[in-house]
Amino acid sequence: MKKILNALFGLSEESGEATHADVIDLLKEDHQNVKDLFQEFEDLDSSQTREKRKKLKKIFEELAIHTQLEEELVYPLVEGNDELVMNAKEEHHVVDLIIAEIKKVRAMNEKTDAKVKVLKEMVEHHIEEEEKEMLPNLPQNELQEIGARVKVRKEELLGKEFPEKEMVRAGVQPVEELYGGTEAIEGDKDKAGQSAKKASSKSGARTKSAKSRRTGKKRSVA
Repeated sequence: MKKILNALFGLSEESGEATHADVIDLLKEDHQNVKDLFQEFEDLDSSQTREKRKKLKKIFEELAIHTQLEEELVYPLVEGNDELVMNAKEEHHVVDLIIAEIKKVRAMNEKTDAKVKVLKEMVEHHIEEEEKEMLPNLPQNELQEIGARVKVRKEELLGKEFPEKEMVRAGVQPVEELYGGTEAIEGDKDKAGQSAKKASSKSGARTKSAKSRRTGKKRSVA
């Protein structure tokens, strides 16, 4: 199990320290993946509507996860260029608007293809600007640490679960802490338990009351 986790998180067998989870490499890999998906979409014939829908769904999912990763874990660490970060976030917003427009189109036709082309051009422009101007401004001595966080968070967004200690080591906040911490969760469990006991007690009281009424009627008849 440990070997699998180390391989997944890019950690060395001996020390458990990050060895190759460079955030720039990870982001560029995501960028290339999205570019490939757009190309695969364009290579599909107009009659392959089902395949085109599946490919679009995959593109949208990849962009949504990638955008969240960047805005949560990467952009806050870009040094010395707040304007660049603000522009990048606005471009993410524009991408979201284009995706929303594509989702409104029911038929897979030339109109859809045109919108996807606009989306592709917007994403490619954003990628080029980000790789040239933004990623080089990340703290160079923390690239592997940031990469480890991005990698774990991505798996979390994809719905995969990993031991909490591995998430903590990678610097990712455990899910329960986002909702008030472990104590809050335990408190909720206690409240639920107390509510169950009260409900049980009320139910028992009603049962006893019903039995008493039936006994009283029997005595009256006698």
